[in-house]
Amino acid sequence: RKAVELWTEAADLGSIQALYNVGVAYNLGEGLQEDKAKAAQCWAKAAMQGDVESRYNLGVIAGNKRDYDRAVRHYLIAAK
Repeated sequence: RKAVELWTEAADLGSIQALYNVGVAYNLGEGLQEDKAKAAQCWAKAAMQGDVESRYNLGVIAGNKRDYDRAVRHYLIAAK
């Protein structure tokens, strides 16, 4: 729980890795209430700032929704 608080503070200060970590915490429900939509929001913000792992996770989400074109686009961006 303390880690999530610190990651949230760091994300607010601009840390991309912290934003990714907050997304993981939301996704898994570790240290806070599980919220897949908030996880995706965190990863989208981090991906727009160049975080490859976040971009990959967005591809996984799109693939799970059977939006394969979008998933491939996320994977290609992550691979660059």
